[in-house]
Amino acid sequence: MAEDAVRTTILEVLRPKVEQAGLSVEALAEQDLVGLGIIDSLDVMTLIAEVERRTGSAFLWDLFDAEEGLSVSALAAAFQAK
Repeated sequence: MAEDAVRTTILEVLRPKVEQAGLSVEALAEQDLVGLGIIDSLDVMTLIAEVERRTGSAFLWDLFDAEEGLSVSALAAAFQAK
């Protein structure tokens, strides 16, 4: 699945938490989701599992660069089609 489709799915999954925080998914851009208080470590695992389920893509930890922070783009880049 293309990275854009994975990004869209990530935003769909995050939408309730983002709106609860008083933000919009459009405002996320490259911001750190943990730093914004949108998700915590358990939410990250739940998010990854849900995106894998919906897209059929696998999250590859080797492709995730924690130095970039936990942004939507960093997460989307770590998903690869099975």
